[in-house]
Amino acid sequence: MYNLCVEENNEKKLTEVMNERDIIASLLNQLGIPRNTAGYNYLLYIILKINRSNNINVKLTTELYPQIADELDSSVKRIERGLRYSIEAAWDRNSDGIKDILGYYDDCKPYLSEFIWLLADKYRIINNKKRFTPGF
Repeated sequence: MYNLCVEENNEKKLTEVMNERDIIASLLNQLGIPRNTAGYNYLLYIILKINRSNNINVKLTTELYPQIADELDSSVKRIERGLRYSIEAAWDRNSDGIKDILGYYDDCKPYLSEFIWLLADKYRIINNKKRFTPGF
């Protein structure tokens, strides 16, 4: 009986993670982030990390990037370069879509940290709507 409960709990956690990933992946696709880039995976990973963090004042360049670089056996420089490339490619393809989806109203491309926080906020809004919408 105990093992069954543990397995059911693990399955629920796995389903939650898959749903989180699916929602973020869908958002990245809508923004036009190329799936075949390292930046796509870094963004997915970063948004998951930010969402799971209780600290809303996470410092991207001094805390999160080094942590992710260690976990993914990469470097901070590679992570930043991959993110910049992916965001620039998406901006070139779909700047109006980015403005609409993220609520970004400036004509120039957002800074890297600004883009990440806009994306994280958008994900939290979507996730909270999903979580608290009555099912009737």
